[in-house]
Amino acid sequence: MAYGITRIGEGAWRYLLIIEGAPTVLFSIIVFSFLPDSPGNAKFLNEDEQTHAVERLQMVDRTTRNELDWRQVLSALMDYKNYIHMLIHFCCNYSFAGLSNFLPTIIRDMGYDSVNAQGLTAPPYLASFLCCVGAAILSDRLEKRGFIVCFFATIGTVGYLILTIVRDESAMAARYAGVWLATCGIFPALAINMTWLLSNQGGDSKRGAGMAILAIFGQCSSFISSVIFSDQDSPFYVRGCAVGCVFTGLIVILALGLHFALKYQNMKKDRLYGPPDPSARVDVTTGGDNAQDFRYMT
Repeated sequence: MAYGITRIGEGAWRYLLIIEGAPTVLFSIIVFSFLPDSPGNAKFLNEDEQTHAVERLQMVDRTTRNELDWRQVLSALMDYKNYIHMLIHFCCNYSFAGLSNFLPTIIRDMGYDSVNAQGLTAPPYLASFLCCVGAAILSDRLEKRGFIVCFFATIGTVGYLILTIVRDESAMAARYAGVWLATCGIFPALAINMTWLLSNQGGDSKRGAGMAILAIFGQCSSFISSVIFSDQDSPFYVRGCAVGCVFTGLIVILALGLHFALKYQNMKKDRLYGPPDPSARVDVTTGGDNAQDFRYMT
């Protein structure tokens, strides 16, 4: 059972809930009631802190609050970058769902009993959490989210490759190492891809629509992972791990391609308009991410 939530916009599109499990209604009500729309109306900040937080935001969207800008929504639906992010999420979510549901079974079939198998899932998850924190810090400092996604996806690919090709029941250490690499690679890649998309949307409504594309279609890979790790493939689950290896390798290609595409678009704007003022506040109300001073996070 897993829970997740992603903020996607304001008003009618205030939040998109991605929740798996039964007891969700109360959770949804609490989050909807207490999670602020923006730093400007965060109740846990005083007025000076709200003002300072808003001034730190470089993008300005003067669209009426609690109202969709359908031009931005249409722009999101026509933006190829959102579909690349969706494909990356699709590939990540295959492993996210597969590992969440079947990791204890995979470890159990390495030769451990059920209790020990459950316990051995905890260290890789803890390591992946630390990797997520480290990836978030690095991606903000380096401002190279594509490279971060590519790096961790490469780690995940190696992990799945080990799980695919090592079919010796005595090589438990190697297969368990593959579990670590797969887990520590996929989870940071998935998290950074979502923030990467949100960083490159010109306007709240476009951000909401872009996140909806990623979540609705990107989540569909859960259906694949839920059936491909079947009992008949025990104890090595070669088919499921091989598909995971292909999907995770595809993330590397997609992330690198998107990185260089965004870098090219930034260079093109620099040639046309000159480098933007880093301290300037960019108004994306009408032009969106086509605004003269808007630059993509690569």
